[in-house]
Amino acid sequence: MQKKINNLLKNIPLENLRGIFVYIMEKKKLIYIIIILIVLLIISGCALVRILNHKISDVPEILKDLAIIETIEDDVMRRQIDGAEVETEEEITLFPVAIMVENAADSWPLTGVDKAVLVIEAITEASITRFLTFYDVNDEIEKIGPVRSARPYYLDWAEPLEPLYMHVGGAPEALAKLRSGSYDMTDLDQFFNSQYYWRDTWRYAPHNVYTSTELIKEALEDKDLDDPTDFTMWKYKKDLELAQRPEETEDIVIYYSTDYYKVGWEYDREDNDYLRYQAGDVQKMTDGAKIRAKNIIVQVNDMYVLDSVGRKRITTIGEDKAWVFRDGQIIEGRWEKDSKDKRTKYFDNNDNEIEFNGGTTWVQVIPDEDYLRY
Repeated sequence: MQKKINNLLKNIPLENLRGIFVYIMEKKKLIYIIIILIVLLIISGCALVRILNHKISDVPEILKDLAIIETIEDDVMRRQIDGAEVETEEEITLFPVAIMVENAADSWPLTGVDKAVLVIEAITEASITRFLTFYDVNDEIEKIGPVRSARPYYLDWAEPLEPLYMHVGGAPEALAKLRSGSYDMTDLDQFFNSQYYWRDTWRYAPHNVYTSTELIKEALEDKDLDDPTDFTMWKYKKDLELAQRPEETEDIVIYYSTDYYKVGWEYDREDNDYLRYQAGDVQKMTDGAKIRAKNIIVQVNDMYVLDSVGRKRITTIGEDKAWVFRDGQIIEGRWEKDSKDKRTKYFDNNDNEIEFNGGTTWVQVIPDEDYLRY
């Protein structure tokens, strides 16, 4: 057979051989594309067969597998909630835990907030903010708090993650929503689950309720919350190389009210993160730890005053302006949230979904862009 092929090639004119070679090279890319498509079809077919062969009771395992596939990129496994690099698949899909932590001056210094992996900060009463904090329960955190009451708009921001939601009572509207059955999160109100909290004697109520990851783990076990929840993961990327980071940046400042509640973020070029300031000084925890974040999001949400106390109603569904600060750079764009069940997404002015650095993200919600300076 080989001799026949050789003899056939000898009888073909040289210019024809060149033509055949050029033709093959031109078609090479097409052949590669066809091969890749065939492989993808085989893989997707196997995945479909696997899913169809699963029983309904195995759905959480399927979701876990899909989440693992989604979070493995460039040989890096990332935690679903914050994009942090992890070493094992078990760390990717930890059950989300959300805790309401206050930020009133009577609660300072706070405890454990520096260890949160995601924080959403918004005004609750007058011009005082409150935090919706999320944690990795594998971290050993001895004390988190003070834990305070629920507000309805925080429920909409937490709902897409279907977390264990920890709080101490709440506004009537928030409690009604939690008890209506229209939210998929697991309600862990301290009023009815005091075994997962304690009141510290060194502070006066209501600024003295705390919890810990040890108690949170007990709650997760008691409530049978061991299956992963299925929520949309933000897009993440590798940190910008040091040489590409800006050498000089302006501080990010949010004027929630007077200087007492003015928030600042200072960029650290070496660590490629942001250090938090409040009331004109570095905000420190009871143990002296500082709050740092890899990404800062500032977003505008319409806000209305409900009563003489200054309680707020904040619009959570829709879209509006947003600014993302990461790698010492500023990305202007918008946020979008289609429903209470959908997670907020962020897009630049070219409609590209914004990629974040892996690690803690801090979201600052403001009623008007005039609150922001940078």
